[in-house]
Amino acid sequence: MRILRRALGTTLTAALGSLLLTIPGAAPASAADAVPLPMYSLADMEVDGSNQRVFLSMPAGMDGRVVVTNYDGGNSTWLSGLPGAGGLALSPDSRTLYVAARDIDTIVAYDTATLTETARYFVGEDTAPWGLAFAGGKLWFGYGITGDLGSVDVAGAEPVIALGLDGSLDWGADLVASPADPDVLVTGTGGTNTNTLTVYDVGSGSPEVTARRVFSGTEMNGLRDLDVTPDGRSVVVAALISSGYQTFRLDDLSDQGAPAASPSPLAVAVSPDGTVAGGTSNNSVDVPDLSFYAPGASAPLTTVELGGDTEVLVAEGLAWAPDGSRVFAVTQQPRVLGLRFHARQVATTVQTTLTLEAPPTSRRYRELTVTGTLAPAAGFAPGTTVAVKRYDAAAPEGTSLGTVTVSADGTFTVTDTPSRLGQARYGVTYAGDTWHTAASAEATVEITRR
Repeated sequence: MRILRRALGTTLTAALGSLLLTIPGAAPASAADAVPLPMYSLADMEVDGSNQRVFLSMPAGMDGRVVVTNYDGGNSTWLSGLPGAGGLALSPDSRTLYVAARDIDTIVAYDTATLTETARYFVGEDTAPWGLAFAGGKLWFGYGITGDLGSVDVAGAEPVIALGLDGSLDWGADLVASPADPDVLVTGTGGTNTNTLTVYDVGSGSPEVTARRVFSGTEMNGLRDLDVTPDGRSVVVAALISSGYQTFRLDDLSDQGAPAASPSPLAVAVSPDGTVAGGTSNNSVDVPDLSFYAPGASAPLTTVELGGDTEVLVAEGLAWAPDGSRVFAVTQQPRVLGLRFHARQVATTVQTTLTLEAPPTSRRYRELTVTGTLAPAAGFAPGTTVAVKRYDAAAPEGTSLGTVTVSADGTFTVTDTPSRLGQARYGVTYAGDTWHTAASAEATVEITRR
């Protein structure tokens, strides 16, 4: 899962923090309601599919904690005594939750079934660990005021801690592992004018940089969140000052298509089927809180409003259930102390239609053009194709004319030079995918001698 990067500076007193402890147990959320959380800032989210729990960390100094809820936001409790609670990570078997307690230079482990503490790893004086990710059999963490990379080998009888593995990182780096390759680790930093992505191979036990890209302020500015696609081929990034969600190839970090349009993206999370959920910084009903995209698409499949113009998504406040059954979001309301938890089941399958237009007649041996539209255009990835066949007296079973690519606006063009007199029937088929239903259409042209 994604690892969050920034400690949220707060002027709230410990007394205000203690008020949150008195929030009564919240009832489960309905489809449209939110559940109040006993926390006023968010550092990270992790979802445990085995026990159907969501973990949310709040750094808040000595009041740092990890709030634990079920999938509906109910039965919430918290793990306390975690000053500066920041990054969270689950072990590959989901049996252990690791919490970076920045203010005590320690990573704390919990049994996810019983929520009991099982270990503490002091990683060094003034290291201030923040981001966490599990990869290559080790727990990796970003740390330090200037930024560095460390690891904890938790496999043996005694933990082995390594520091100073990459001093090029900024403080508070995001860390995320690849779902497709347990030996791949990705880090991202989001300074004011310099943002960096780095890909490591950690299979040997030491991080080996396989790709690194330093972005100028005009390319990407204010990285807030990142996630790796389930096929392990791409990393999706939300940067506050950008034209939308950006996708980069994991092997060389080159641009992968145009950004998915969205103003001021704050959070991004990729589901197991590749659906990209993105959240924006807005307090207007004219701009949706959440948008859902097919992989590589620049326009959303659907959008969701979490609470009108009073609800605002918090930075990096998105996560998917591991089975893709729902998405979780954390929001806040202006002048309201405390965050709110949303659990949504989102339908991302779009009903697709195909239409064709063709001339009623055309002369034999002359090129004719059939035009079509695949709708709605929103949500199709670049390179989407339709298959074309011609049916006539010579080939009633159909002759394949190959495939044609659909343009960004959903239109396409088929050209053919028929040689058989009589009716030529053109059939076009879109096979559909996880996000779009299949569709087909036909058009008939009378082929004449003159």
